[in-house]
Amino acid sequence: MKTPRHAPRHALLTGAVAALLTACAAPPPPAPGEWSPQPPNPNAPYPAESRLNGEQGMVLLRVRTTPDGLPASVEVKQSSGHTRLDRSAVETVRTWRFKPMPDDGTVVWREVPIRFFITSPPQQPTFN
Repeated sequence: MKTPRHAPRHALLTGAVAALLTACAAPPPPAPGEWSPQPPNPNAPYPAESRLNGEQGMVLLRVRTTPDGLPASVEVKQSSGHTRLDRSAVETVRTWRFKPMPDDGTVVWREVPIRFFITSPPQQPTFN
């Protein structure tokens, strides 16, 4: 059986696409000294009303943590522009656990971005 001329290019392209998808699916490892939430930290739920209204954006939070990695205070540093999204992010991050830090009396503040982007239309009820 004769192999088409474009087969090697096709195989190379398929391999490159697979490598790119794998790289995109895996989150990058945290840089040394960077905060690292301890699993299982839940994602912030997308408020249903916000989703229906097409509200999206990023909330940047400032989180002060205790030496054992618990959030002591959570503040909105930069709003998404939508109160419901900001509230969802704050309430969720209050339940997170972070990488413990040595208790040397230093207050540790971490910046945590929470992104809300609609990637698919909301589920619509079906009537039969």
